Amino acid sequence: MRPAFVAVMAVAMLATACSPIPGIGSSGATSAASAARAAGTPLAKASGALDAEVAVPPGFPSDVPVYDKARLTAAASFASSGQVTWGMEWQTMDSLSKIQAFYQKKLNEGDWTFKLSPASTPSVWTGTISRKSNPRIMGTFAVDGDVTVNRILLSLLSPA
Repeated sequence: MRPAFVAVMAVAMLATACSPIPGIGSSGATSAASAARAAGTPLAKASGALDAEVAVPPGFPSDVPVYDKARLTAAASFASSGQVTWGMEWQTMDSLSKIQAFYQKKLNEGDWTFKLSPASTPSVWTGTISRKSNPRIMGTFAVDGDVTVNRILLSLLSPA
């Protein structure tokens, strides 16, 4: 596993173990991609610099913006203490500027809010994401630049 994904997953697990958030989350809908997978559409194999595609974990909110030229290459969900945490990694060969422009626009539309971290750099763009209608659904978001493959990392926590 990539160090950045491991870091996101560690934060997700820590948030799940330590958070006092009770309650029920919203949006148990499946995304179009996961619905297509359920219908038998095959996942992409590793090709070029991109890792193989993986399936979207059950219950992942379908309204989380996903960069359309990215491939989901790592995904997991954890349920503990009345919460669900998802850890996701997408890969794309598009430039950081295209990815950042997409997310700067999309993460503040709809039911989501994004706050950019002051620690962000030109090659690592990080921040927090939360649902406007239920701020208890929150997480960390990062775009990690590489020479050939850029990674989009999300750790999202929701009351179960």
